[in-house]
Amino acid sequence: MNETPPRNSYDDVPYDSYPYQQSHPTRLATMATLFGLTPPDVSKCRVLELGCASGGNLIPVAETFPDSWFVGVDLSARQIAEGEVLIRKTGLANVSLRHASIGDIDDTYGHFDYIVCHGVFSWVPRDVQQKTFEVCADRLTPNGIAYVSYNTYPGWHMRGMIRDMMRYHAFRFDQSEQRVGQARALLDFLAQSTAKDTGAYGVLLRAELELLRRQSDYYIYHEQLEDINEPVYFHQFMARAEPFGLRYLGESRINTMVTGNFGPEVQKTLAVLATDQIQTEQYLDFVRNRTFRETLLVRADVTPNWAIVPERVYGLHVASGAKATGKPIDLASTAPIAAQFQSRSGMVLSATGPVFKAAMLSLIDVWPATIPFVELLQIAVAKLGRIGTNEDLQTLSLGILNAYISSDLLELHAAPLMFARSAGEKPMALVHARVHAADGHASVTNRRHELVKLSDIALRLVPLLDGTRDRAELVEALVAQSLAGELTVRRNGQPLTNADELRVGLTATLGPTLDALARDALLVK
Repeated sequence: MNETPPRNSYDDVPYDSYPYQQSHPTRLATMATLFGLTPPDVSKCRVLELGCASGGNLIPVAETFPDSWFVGVDLSARQIAEGEVLIRKTGLANVSLRHASIGDIDDTYGHFDYIVCHGVFSWVPRDVQQKTFEVCADRLTPNGIAYVSYNTYPGWHMRGMIRDMMRYHAFRFDQSEQRVGQARALLDFLAQSTAKDTGAYGVLLRAELELLRRQSDYYIYHEQLEDINEPVYFHQFMARAEPFGLRYLGESRINTMVTGNFGPEVQKTLAVLATDQIQTEQYLDFVRNRTFRETLLVRADVTPNWAIVPERVYGLHVASGAKATGKPIDLASTAPIAAQFQSRSGMVLSATGPVFKAAMLSLIDVWPATIPFVELLQIAVAKLGRIGTNEDLQTLSLGILNAYISSDLLELHAAPLMFARSAGEKPMALVHARVHAADGHASVTNRRHELVKLSDIALRLVPLLDGTRDRAELVEALVAQSLAGELTVRRNGQPLTNADELRVGLTATLGPTLDALARDALLVK
């Protein structure tokens, strides 16, 4: 039997356990599909997470796919214990968190379709890094996909310099809280000292300092003050992975693999310099001064095809949180009038094709839900008042693929996003969101695997949304909380204390709050 792992720094300063969209099995399956592979069905798969903390990235996915099996391992006994409490409260039976090291993983764990290792590789000793490659090679199913994130050069040369400065100063003190505080004090000192430096050093230093000053204490402690934080060049990472029988698939964020954003001259030069995908990626890192990668690996006998063709989107699901901007879109016009669509980040894309414009309007109508590509085509041509043709199929698939690769206007998913787009008669929220809210956590994970910040009333409402209460009963429950001093309801800036006034105010607020929860993909009924 394996020995119990020793206490470590993550027991003393726990790392907040969050969802990471880029590591979600549907994202990994989407990337594999676009690169010509046939990934395992995410609705019936096995997932292993190395360094799962308290399960913030794993547990929401387990609720999404009840017919799949999820295993997480972490060296922090404290965080595993916290995650086990959450699992018991949710009642989920398809997820298991284990207090173990990566070195403990052996044949008894079985094989997995998806392996996730986020925020671990750069922060562990070389032998554990090697074991990570070994686990990916030995535990992946034939078509399985591994996700490994890590810090990279050349971008981390500057950050490494700042890390050295912070450690030099902070380790004059003994306690973790003191070290974080003193690290921040040093950041402030450096920022003030270089405020008037307009040279390259001053500009780069201030940019890094501003980024670090916005980070949480646990991030500063583990990212900057840990004994180990060893970035690598991408080509070095792959050179170490390949002897284990692992091949490069791509990056979790496909837009980082695109060369078109640099213009034709850069593309032409890259084509001369790089003879394969590994070299291309490395030169792109040089150009971008990249600091971080989220690399996808497959078994060596699997061969990706990076020449993406539009046909690969046929079996995927499409979503868009964009909004139409500018002049109203007239689908009846036969003139090639450009329509503008703005993504949630502010990026704007212009389109003249009627099928693409109709498809975008359809996606906007159902956001945040997904629409299967084939169904989206049918809806779009119906909006145009005609029957779809093969040309429409080719045009829409190419437009969607180009928009997905070059912008954040569209999302592609290997599986549909399943949630309620409106609150039912007896609304029900995601079970892990109910548990988190009941424990007082104002940020919960939605079905899109995003963190959603709850308003004060939503924080009190979500735990009540278990599908047993209608709206009148929900109002009464909130009234009771208000009278007990657990929830403050205000009108014209003044708190309400009268039951009847509270009932009127909460009744008026309940509908919009439920609507917001539905838009945030937190309801399933």
